[in-house]
Amino acid sequence: MHTFWNFFIDRRQFTILVMITLVTAGVVAVFAIPKENAPEVTIPIAIVQTTLRGASASDTEKLITKEIEKEVSSVENLHKLTSTSKEGVSVVSVEFDASSNIDKSIQDVKDAVDRAKPKLPKDADDPVVIRITAGDQPIFIVSLSGGLPPAEFTRLGKEVIDELEAVPGVSNVVMSGAREREANVIVRKEALASYGLSLSDVVASLSAANSSLPVGTITVDNIEYAIAFKGNLNDPEELAQTTVGTINGNPVYLRDIADIVNGIEKAKSISRVSIKGLPAESAITLAVYKKPGGNIFKTAESAKEKLNDLSTTLLAGITTEVSIDLGEEVQKSLSELTKVGFETIFLVMICLVFAIGWRESLVAGLSIPLSFVIAFIGLNATGNTINFVSLFALILAIGILVDSGIVVTEAIHTRYKKNGDAILAAKEAIREYARPLTAGTMTTVAMFAPLFFISGVVGQYIQSIPFTIITVLIASIFVALGLVPLIAIQLIDKNTESKFAQMQEHWNNRAQVWYRAFLKKVLRDKKFQKKFMWGMSIALVVALLLPISGIVKVLFFPQDDAEYAYLEIETKQGTTLEQTDLAARAVEELLYNDVRIKSFVTTVGASSALSQNTSSGPKYANVTLKLVPKEDRKETSTQITEELRRKVSVFHEFSVHAFEPAGGPPSGAPVLITFSGDNLDDLERAVSAGERVLR
Repeated sequence: MHTFWNFFIDRRQFTILVMITLVTAGVVAVFAIPKENAPEVTIPIAIVQTTLRGASASDTEKLITKEIEKEVSSVENLHKLTSTSKEGVSVVSVEFDASSNIDKSIQDVKDAVDRAKPKLPKDADDPVVIRITAGDQPIFIVSLSGGLPPAEFTRLGKEVIDELEAVPGVSNVVMSGAREREANVIVRKEALASYGLSLSDVVASLSAANSSLPVGTITVDNIEYAIAFKGNLNDPEELAQTTVGTINGNPVYLRDIADIVNGIEKAKSISRVSIKGLPAESAITLAVYKKPGGNIFKTAESAKEKLNDLSTTLLAGITTEVSIDLGEEVQKSLSELTKVGFETIFLVMICLVFAIGWRESLVAGLSIPLSFVIAFIGLNATGNTINFVSLFALILAIGILVDSGIVVTEAIHTRYKKNGDAILAAKEAIREYARPLTAGTMTTVAMFAPLFFISGVVGQYIQSIPFTIITVLIASIFVALGLVPLIAIQLIDKNTESKFAQMQEHWNNRAQVWYRAFLKKVLRDKKFQKKFMWGMSIALVVALLLPISGIVKVLFFPQDDAEYAYLEIETKQGTTLEQTDLAARAVEELLYNDVRIKSFVTTVGASSALSQNTSSGPKYANVTLKLVPKEDRKETSTQITEELRRKVSVFHEFSVHAFEPAGGPPSGAPVLITFSGDNLDDLERAVSAGERVLR
């Protein structure tokens, strides 16, 4: 084995070329590798959502949910099938085995849904199959406010969406708080009867006219009928010219039997923004999503730059407030972890200076960045990303990888002092230590390798830890045996020793003499050995009891001090959007005077896009809180969230829950209680009783 490593000593020019090439490629990889806050995890779950407007929950279950369940239940690798049937909405959740091919499984679900489509009611919308991933949350949320009319605001929002979706890396942009322009047709009942026409004739004619101006309602005798279709007509005047029938060969136009009102649709969602405790004003909120595998930092930065460019043109006079910027969060996290990494390297080198000398510490210390740049080449080539998990693994690897460099450097240093020939000293060190160092590194690799076999979401989330550490360790053994000897030859091939080196050698010798005497004393004292073993055994038992007893808390992933939090509001089933808005305003009153909150954005009509179980409908609302920077507040986001939970507990007519960004991979509720049965009334009573017990 040592013959291979000696080649790098004998061919110095080649070794230098290899070193320069690896460093250059590593630096390029550092800039090219995608950067994100957390590993992107593919969750083996698909959601099938179908809408049947006006249907009751029982009809939705009977006509849609059961038909879809029959077809989907035959899909391969199915682990669990659950469903929820609400008024007009069917949601079927399909969970696959963790080892299944998610792409194939999703396609199987789509094929099963296609088989179920002919059995569904004609009035039902086509089922939508949604693939769930951990990255399905916005990386950038911005609110636009400025006192524009609703229709003008919506037009502005669409133009901004077009601009943002053109940004590289942006997948799509979702708008909340917008209200589309639409026409309402008020039919005169007497005119309709005089021409011998019916309401169905009017609806059919409007549909055939291909109107692009959305028609929201047709009103006859003060009774509204909700309809919706779009096409090529853009103006209410054009809509009035639509032919709805003929009498004696003469056309009957819509204007002859109805009045057309050009207005805006009923609000499906409401958005407001409050900045620095000022009263919330109407806004539209844009949530920006990145493409899978994209660089979250670059995408968010590009989106912000686009908004800055638009501030002098399209958004002139409009207030923009960014409530969530995960790109900035990633940048801060990466900067902090990078700083810790450099501090670790510095402390390691300081220790080495006093242990083996400054030249030798420099040689051993260089093995750290060299190992890292080689590891970055491997990480980039295999499609990995830089995130807080992989950075943690890099920092963890520093203390392990530097050992090989230290051993080789010290071995060369010792042999050089004996024979005075740096090249010979390097070859002797390699011959003696190549095998044990390789064996030791491989045993460490073998220790981390089993982490690859952890399945499920957790396995995907932490797989960058073993991959990063193993890649760094393999790179470190190459650096220690192939590159460090050449560096050592250049740096320690000196004929004179400094006073510091002489003093260091003196104190090292004294330390060796003391340690040798200490070991002899311990090994001869049987009584001390017994006390020591008993002490270590007791300490081990105590250490094991600390987490079991609860004295030391056990957390799978610790909670970070985040820059934002959010509130989820849910009112009773059947609550209108306006009533939910009143509930949201009541919650807002608790937030205005909190100096720790820089701004907040309220959205009525949907739960938070940051939550792991997003829902939409008039009974849902959410408030996203942007906290002041960490250095400007004493409390952590966890403490602030706990305080908010106590504040919102005063509401009993509706539920309010406070959350902060969760650490670790996506997961469900810590405790899930399921009630099952055949009678819906009995289930409702059981659930109500369970809620009272838990509260």
